[in-house]
Amino acid sequence: MYSPPKFNRLCDEFRDREEEITAFKAGEYRTEEDVLQNFREIGDLTNVGQTQVALFYFLKHVQSIKNAVMSGNYVWAWETDGGEALKQRIADSRNYLLLLAACLDENHTGGPTIYDEQGMHSIHSAAD
Repeated sequence: MYSPPKFNRLCDEFRDREEEITAFKAGEYRTEEDVLQNFREIGDLTNVGQTQVALFYFLKHVQSIKNAVMSGNYVWAWETDGGEALKQRIADSRNYLLLLAACLDENHTGGPTIYDEQGMHSIHSAAD
């Protein structure tokens, strides 16, 4: 049985490490002024939007996690001698979800927005 206190400790561990990872890796992918700089630059180079770039980075981590879990070949730790272990991959994927949310938030113009194959359509409720 996985107790609630044990789960809370795991959540706290991940939150703490995610903050450390974000601070450490920040210099690799952003400036002081623009958290999304890396996604913009890669988007410009590849002719896709920054939101899609963030999604691709996230999916890269999901694929790595999937491969590790499905093969059973992983180390349940933060790091290995060879680099990142599974805990760090999970933390990185959660961080990329937040960066994806930042991309989506930046594109958001207010009010609910529907995205479909025709593009972006803002909708407003009667309260707007």
